[in-house]
Amino acid sequence: MDGTMSLGKTILQLVGGEENIKGITHCATRLRMLLKNEALAEIHKKDIEDLTGVISVVQNNGQFQVVIGPAVANVYNDLIKDTGLNSENASQDANDDSKASIISRFLDIVAAIFTPLLPLLAGSGVLRGVVLLLTQVGWLSTTSGTYHILTAASTAVFYFLPILLAITSAEKFHVDKFVAAATMGALIMPEFMGMMGSHGNGVITHFFGLPIVLMTYTSTVIPAILAIWCLSYLERYLKKIISENLQLLFVPLISLLIMVPLTAGVFGPFGVYVGEGISSTINFLMNSNGWIAGALVGGAWNIFVIFGLQWAVNPVMIQNISRSGFDYIVPLTAAANFGMAGATLGTFIRTKDKKMKAYSMSALLSIFFAGITEPAIYGVGIKYKRPLIGAIAGGAVGGAFIGGMHVKAFAFVFGGLTTIPAFVGATLLFYLIGLVLCFSVGMVVTLIIGIDEQQAAMTKSGTTTTLSNTVIKQPVTGEVKDIAEANDPAFASGSMGQGLVIEPTEGKVYAPFDGVVSMLFKTNHAIGITSNSGVELMIHIGIDTVKLDGKYFEPHVHQGDAVKAGDLLIEFNVDAIKKAGYDLSTFVIVTNTNDYKQVDMLNAGAGGHGREVLQVTV
Repeated sequence: MDGTMSLGKTILQLVGGEENIKGITHCATRLRMLLKNEALAEIHKKDIEDLTGVISVVQNNGQFQVVIGPAVANVYNDLIKDTGLNSENASQDANDDSKASIISRFLDIVAAIFTPLLPLLAGSGVLRGVVLLLTQVGWLSTTSGTYHILTAASTAVFYFLPILLAITSAEKFHVDKFVAAATMGALIMPEFMGMMGSHGNGVITHFFGLPIVLMTYTSTVIPAILAIWCLSYLERYLKKIISENLQLLFVPLISLLIMVPLTAGVFGPFGVYVGEGISSTINFLMNSNGWIAGALVGGAWNIFVIFGLQWAVNPVMIQNISRSGFDYIVPLTAAANFGMAGATLGTFIRTKDKKMKAYSMSALLSIFFAGITEPAIYGVGIKYKRPLIGAIAGGAVGGAFIGGMHVKAFAFVFGGLTTIPAFVGATLLFYLIGLVLCFSVGMVVTLIIGIDEQQAAMTKSGTTTTLSNTVIKQPVTGEVKDIAEANDPAFASGSMGQGLVIEPTEGKVYAPFDGVVSMLFKTNHAIGITSNSGVELMIHIGIDTVKLDGKYFEPHVHQGDAVKAGDLLIEFNVDAIKKAGYDLSTFVIVTNTNDYKQVDMLNAGAGGHGREVLQVTV
């Protein structure tokens, strides 16, 4: 890995390169990849998790997911840049592999459709809460022009939700987004809605003699998704039977001619009734026993997030807000958030690791100010296990109170301190009390049961490895120098890990200990080896030699091979590489340096391969 390599490109290399990715997409916080050979990426799971900017790695439902956080879109764009995984087709096959379950495919579709709208929904929700707060304290009159303008600004997203969903659905299903928007736009036009008069849903009209049940489609969710899904099949069929020079006119014409009445007559009413049925069921459960429902949702929500199941519930919350003006589930997700926040603060207090203290505080602020829990869930909860128990306990206790008090949210938001205005109303006080309960219980439980930092440090890629003191032998003949003398600042700073640099006099790389080839870059200029005692070592030949694209490098092993100390790993042409203008400084780096107390250099100066040069101490 070159010191200048970006995060996206580094992840691409570690999962086996472009050729190992069958499909890739992203949601609000994570990269979702369907890999041809998941074992290649699994070998580097720990390496990926250790990258700055990566929170965790999750393998679920046939997917290899890299949790990034809010910056995931930038990492995704960087990863697919200059590859065949472009934005038009990168996700096309991500859910079509037989290894991906139906549930996984469904959740990915929902995630892809709603992810682009989440910032808009959250921002509109907070603005709506502020407007409600200003009116309740008497600072804003409901008859003023200011009130009506701010109300329009904060609720437009819900009124035009079918059109917005049509656009994002079109991007997911690879359909003309403008035809999709026009299809759903037709159903909220005054001309269409005026046919209902003052009667509302259920009025019957006719289209060429066929009965059409009229519905109000503003603020609906399901009709748009069903309609555009059907449009994707229609559009592909039309492009097959219509000659290319006539498609520009006739594909949109026929699509609108078929889809508008079909949606109004079939998908629309079906979607409206299903949506109303789901909302009624949720409201019935909350009204029947809000204490139990609140405890279950508040306690389980963080688990939902781990497996991506929240995407199945988010549309329900959005539908409730759109149709009824309030929702009971959003406050319970906030309960889970604050339970996780309390557990994170408990971890901050208990940990002795300075890096974890800094990380946990960053994760805590992410919850408080953005309502985003993934950094805390993956970087704290899953890493140490016990804080997740504290978070579940906090979410369940506070969620039971919030559910029992029938707290309402008046906008779809992520629960944090900045989104409190979205809960302004008669139940606001109960909401605030519930958050204090969640936070307090989550923190106290975590403080009581503690965190097992030693066990967390030994957990690697789903297995437990007992680290031990290890001597590393010189892999390349040449002059050994301290890593601080390296010509590459990224390595010299120690940010990649502790180790040494060798100025090679012979173009051969030998195994420095017994272990497994955990990584072999396709350009063959770098190799990763994991010792049987847990040392993760990277040998990087030259500076910027990745640009040679494998020229002058010949590997003698494959990724996954078991090796013995002294086995020949790679040969490289010293003279040719130098003639091409490259610095051949070879870096030997312990990439899991943080797992050890210290890494010491034993020998420096000129020497042959096989002599002892590094000592890692637990």
